[in-house]
Amino acid sequence: MDAKSTLEVTNSFPFPAVEPPATDGHHDSNALSNHVAAAPRQKANAVYQNEMIRKLREVNVDANNVGWYTSANLGNFINLNMIANQYHYQKELNERTVAIVHDVSRSSQGSLSLRAFRLSPAFMLAYKEDKFTIE
Repeated sequence: MDAKSTLEVTNSFPFPAVEPPATDGHHDSNALSNHVAAAPRQKANAVYQNEMIRKLREVNVDANNVGWYTSANLGNFINLNMIANQYHYQKELNERTVAIVHDVSRSSQGSLSLRAFRLSPAFMLAYKEDKFTIE
């Protein structure tokens, strides 16, 4: 729930396990990593997400999609897949959607590390017009 400047997250659920893409017998960890990272944009997962929200509402739980979450290690989380996922959520669902990042390594040092991010309108426009590069 988004109340003034506070976002309250009361429930979360993971996407179903992602099957590795078919290969020619060689193990390609980058292909699997990219496939998993793209999960929030897959149509089957959008259907799954809507079904989960419907089920939460059936048991009288306040269920609104406010974004998605991912984990990080030592603050390392910004990459093309993360940006593509956030762009997708802000464009397709709601411009106020956030990405919540849980830094597992920092949390293991004694304090919970959660951060929320949203793409700025200027960045959304640059990304849409393909004026964004990682270089």
